[in-house]
Amino acid sequence: MGKRSLKWILLWGSIMVALQLNAQDFRSFKWQELPVRGLLLSVPQKQDIPMLCDFIRKALPKEGVNTLALRIEYWYQFQSHPELAEPNAISKEGLLQIVQACRDVNIRFIPTMNLLAHQSEQTEIGPLLKHYPQFDESPDYNPPVPWKNGGMFDFYSKSLCPAHPDLPGILFPLMDELIDVCGADALHVGLDEAWIVGYDKCPRCGGRDKSDILAEYINMLHAHLKQKGCEMWMWSDRLIDGKTTNLLAWQASMNDTHRAIDRIPKDIVICDWKYESAPPTPAYFALKGFNVLASACANTDVALAQLDQILAGRKDGTRAEFALPVAQRMKGVFETMWISTREFINAYYGKGEFRPGAKDNADTFKALFKDIRDAAKR
Repeated sequence: MGKRSLKWILLWGSIMVALQLNAQDFRSFKWQELPVRGLLLSVPQKQDIPMLCDFIRKALPKEGVNTLALRIEYWYQFQSHPELAEPNAISKEGLLQIVQACRDVNIRFIPTMNLLAHQSEQTEIGPLLKHYPQFDESPDYNPPVPWKNGGMFDFYSKSLCPAHPDLPGILFPLMDELIDVCGADALHVGLDEAWIVGYDKCPRCGGRDKSDILAEYINMLHAHLKQKGCEMWMWSDRLIDGKTTNLLAWQASMNDTHRAIDRIPKDIVICDWKYESAPPTPAYFALKGFNVLASACANTDVALAQLDQILAGRKDGTRAEFALPVAQRMKGVFETMWISTREFINAYYGKGEFRPGAKDNADTFKALFKDIRDAAKR
């Protein structure tokens, strides 16, 4: 027997073994049970930490939440860069109380930061650019004063220069501190709604391919987190072509960053936020090789439609072994809240002060997780 024949026999044998293993997997695959049942909340005010801890211990296990992400940003008293802490930022002791509450009920805790856009809020420049203006991607392009919302084709928020050589020296200590304090095995790095990428006047980014700029930055963040043994989570929108899909600038990219999707590691978890409708983008990311979480907010119909997509994609994995890998990447849901934590908890319990929009948030959360629990019983 020739070496070439032996090589093909061995290769065919390995393929058959893999198919047999996959066949066993897809027959026993529990498509109804979502591995990730996540919730994103904002960092609470100091006085509201006990309220959040009580909510974590009592309400979240009952709802079936197994992952809690906290939008920390600069609302934490960083020891590595104390100058970046917002007024009234929570202390290490306060953050550890929240982390411990999660541990008490076996909920995975994931800290969250915005590491590209959202470096300003209307006319207010955020702490990072306020203290380190050299990291501003567009020093001469600033929010209008007084603030005017110009829609999706005007100024939205400041962005960092992802190619600035000194930026990692500031960001990495902040990331490391949150990971170490929280004992976290994942970090959500944001990266959503970055409208200012590859600004023409930037001496480092101007004239370059915007998808290259974004991919290089994602790869840099990912490599650092990999060294920390930490999983990277990010939002989906910069990796979707807003023109082809007609999802436009909020839920997708209109500045040509979407091609970065083919230049970044596949072990990044994609949080695919869609608040107005439920396009089939979770399947797009799963087919591209990424683990994906459908991320809704305050529209119950949208949240349930997204859940249907995730469950349908997972169920398809029980039909044939070749469908299983894609089905397994449809990991679950990541429900998001952009209101204050106190207001969300008040709306959840239906007591205290909260706005009508907060009730929509709480009602969507309850309906979504009820359907998840019901699906698991099938």
